[in-house]
Amino acid sequence: MNIEEKSDTRQYRIIDKITMPHVINFICAQLESFDTTLIEWVKLLPLRKNHLLHGCCAYPIRENPGKKTCKTGYRIRASVNIEMAPPFTFNHWARIPSSNYKQGWYSGEKTFEFDDLEECAVHTLSHECFHFLSHSKQIKYKNTEANANWWADQWMCEFQHIHKY
Repeated sequence: MNIEEKSDTRQYRIIDKITMPHVINFICAQLESFDTTLIEWVKLLPLRKNHLLHGCCAYPIRENPGKKTCKTGYRIRASVNIEMAPPFTFNHWARIPSSNYKQGWYSGEKTFEFDDLEECAVHTLSHECFHFLSHSKQIKYKNTEANANWWADQWMCEFQHIHKY
């Protein structure tokens, strides 16, 4: 089922081609605290490759490099493989705790585990939302993969708390 909607209060379009309303509603609710006027769309799509997930946050394209007007807005997309069977794991950069670093962590590889595809979709969309929020300077964290996954872990924990317990 293909769901595409734009609410009266939300300026961006939602495109959900795998029908995960809990995921979409959660992400939209999380974004309500931020300025989303520059988002063009948020998409959740099926992935047909041999991978569990893929995400992308495309930044606005400027009509002229020196001008502030944009031809496009931020485009946030997550794809999950709806044909894969558990276990759902993904190796990527993370904040690895360490007292040897001033910030208390370093960027290193970690295996992320998801109970189901909804968690995978939430984590992937949250990760891409982080890139939007960091790039648009709405949060103070450096725009890195480790920080994006740390942010996504937090949003996924909130999602689990709301929908699983």
